[in-house]
Amino acid sequence: MKFWLPLAISLFIFTGCTTATTPEPYKQSTYNLSSSAKKGATINQKSTATYPGSEKVKSAPTPSTSTTQTETLPSSSPVIIDNTAISSTTLAMATPTPSTTVEKTPDQPLEPVIASPMPRPLNDDSTMIKIAVLVPQKTIKKYAITSVNSVISYLLYKNYYFDLNVFNSGDEREESIAKALSDIQAGGYHYIIAPVTADGANIIASRVSDTLVFIPTLHRSNVRSAGSNIIFGGIDYDQQIAMLAEKANERVGTFEDGSSLSYQLNGYVKKNSNRVFYEKRVESPKANFKQMFKGNSSLNNASLYLNTQLVTASLIASQLRANDIRPYTLLSTQVNYNPLLLTLTQYEDRDKMYIANSIQKAPPALEEINTMFGHDIVYDWVNYSTSIGADYLCQQFFDGKITRAFKENISGNQVVYNTSLYQPGRGEFIRGN
Repeated sequence: MKFWLPLAISLFIFTGCTTATTPEPYKQSTYNLSSSAKKGATINQKSTATYPGSEKVKSAPTPSTSTTQTETLPSSSPVIIDNTAISSTTLAMATPTPSTTVEKTPDQPLEPVIASPMPRPLNDDSTMIKIAVLVPQKTIKKYAITSVNSVISYLLYKNYYFDLNVFNSGDEREESIAKALSDIQAGGYHYIIAPVTADGANIIASRVSDTLVFIPTLHRSNVRSAGSNIIFGGIDYDQQIAMLAEKANERVGTFEDGSSLSYQLNGYVKKNSNRVFYEKRVESPKANFKQMFKGNSSLNNASLYLNTQLVTASLIASQLRANDIRPYTLLSTQVNYNPLLLTLTQYEDRDKMYIANSIQKAPPALEEINTMFGHDIVYDWVNYSTSIGADYLCQQFFDGKITRAFKENISGNQVVYNTSLYQPGRGEFIRGN
C-alpha cells in the first residue's frame, strides 16, 4: 500500500499536465537613466543608455545622488507637481513586452499567442541619436521635468535608438552653465535642447558654436545675439498681440500682474495701439475687484487686454460682468489658452473674448504618450515647442530624409507658428475666422 499510493499520485500529476511549445524568450531592450561622474564629484544629470536597445547592454558606473530638492511650482496649466530634484540616478525600463497568453480549447492544443513586435527603428544601436537636455531646475522649475519627458515621448513615438542625457545646471549662473556645457561636450552629444531664460540663452550663445542647440522657451527677439547653430521655439507674442489688435476698437485698456512677461505684453499692446487710456496692475487674485470695478463706467465699450495669469484673468472677466461693466471685447495671448478657463468663468463672462493660440494638432499617439508622463502638448506651449525641437533635431540627424511630425517651419533660426484666434465657447475653444 505504501508503494502504490505515491506511484498513483505521481501518475495522476504526470497525466494531468499538458505540454506546450515554449515561445522563444523576448529579448528586452533597456532604457537606462544613468550618468558617469568623475570620482569625488557630483553631476546632476540623467542619461538614457540605448533605447529601444541593443543586444549587448553596456553597464553604467554607479552614479552619484544629489540630495538637493527644489520645489516644482505650478503654472497656469494643470500639472503634476514633482518635488524631486533631477539627480544622478539609474532607472531601467524595458520596452513593451509582447503579450503571451495560453488558453485551453476543446479542439486545439495549447498554443502561445504572441502580439506583433514593434517595427524596427530607422537607426540602430551603433548610430544612436545623442541628445543632451540642459535644465536649470531652480529657474524653470516644473519645466525641468516636463521638457525632458516631452523629448523622451517624441523619441518613443518615433521608435528611435537614442541616448538622452539630462544635465541639471541648477541655476543660470555663468559657471553653472559653463560646467554643464563642458560635460555635454565631453559626452560627445550631437544636439542640445535647453529650456532656459534669456540669461541662460545668452551664456549658451556666447559659448556654443559647433553644436546645434534648440531653445524652446524663448523667441529669437529675446536674445541679444546668437549664431546660426541656435534655434528658438518661443511664442511670438508680438504677432499674437498684433492679431488681437484687429479685434479691438480705439479705446484700449490693459491688466497686468507685475511679471516680466506681462510687462512685455503691455509693451506690444502700446506698439499696436496709440490709445491705451487705462492700465491696471493686479498682482494677486485676492485683489478687491468690487472696489476696482464698481461704478467704473469708463471701461464700458473698451477693448481690454488680460495680460495676467489664468486665475487672475478669469476673476477679472467674471467681476467685470458682476459689476455690470460691458467691455467691447476681452483679449488675451497664449498665456490663457487653457481648458481651465472654461470652468473658472461662466459662458457669459467670456462671450466677447478672443485668445491667440499657436499650438496646432499633434499626432494623437504622441499626445497619448505625453499624457502617460502626466503632462500635455495640447495646451502647454513649452512642451509643444520642445516636441517641435526634438522633431527638427531628429530630421537633421537623418539628413532631412525623414518626414517631420510637425508642420511648423524654421525661418531665421526661429520656429514660425501658425497662429489663430480662438473664442472660448461653452465647452471648447472655437477657432475664429
